[in-house]
Amino acid sequence: MSISQIIDGTLKNLFNQEQELYKKRIAVCRKCKLRKIDTIFGEICNPSMYLNPDTDELSSKEQPGFFSGCGCILGSKTRVKELECPVGKWKAE
Repeated sequence: MSISQIIDGTLKNLFNQEQELYKKRIAVCRKCKLRKIDTIFGEICNPSMYLNPDTDELSSKEQPGFFSGCGCILGSKTRVKELECPVGKWKAE
């Protein structure tokens, strides 16, 4: 994720742009075990946890076949068409 994509997502989040894309992607994120509620940033992809996308198993330790959360603010990341979920639950459009 580049600085320009972070700025793009943040601005789109602030101004409620790309609502359809956001709704589609956030629905997937809200079912994911990596989703975490942060008291400051809201919904984030938990960078302290690991998920096996094939088994949906969650771990606090790195393991083969597991991917860590990206740490992104989901309200912003889900609005940028070029970005993807770190565990492959949604792709760039």
